Amino acid sequence: MRFRTIRNLASRVLLAGAVIGSTMAVAAETNDKMTGLPLHPGLSFQQEVDSPVCGKAASMNLYDTPMTTSLEEYIAWYKQQLKSFHYVHKVWGDRAQEMFYSPDGSKGVGITGTPDGKKVFAVTYMKFSSNLTTHQEDAFDPSNPSCK
Repeated sequence: MRFRTIRNLASRVLLAGAVIGSTMAVAAETNDKMTGLPLHPGLSFQQEVDSPVCGKAASMNLYDTPMTTSLEEYIAWYKQQLKSFHYVHKVWGDRAQEMFYSPDGSKGVGITGTPDGKKVFAVTYMKFSSNLTTHQEDAFDPSNPSCK
């Protein structure tokens, strides 16, 4: 009986170590590896996606956010971190889309809000195969894939 208890304890210690280690690894990352742009604290990597933006190839890293995130706080944080970036506010499918594009149009960050507009659903870091123009950044919308 004692062996079973020690074994259970050891399993729990290993699990706790793995969880803490993975949390520390996420917290230690300060920049998105693909774009080099700063990561908001608390983001956890979800997946890589390739998808066209304005008819141009784009690589994207999608990040999950903690359940308690505030859209207003995230917008303020990214405005502070990405001061020279072009900011665009849109609404797609009843969700706020807060977009920040680099001055040369080569990369960007998108914040997707929850339907109530108070929380953050996800954050996307994007790198484009060729630079977007300011017009394309302003026009980008799933219902307007060519951005014309």
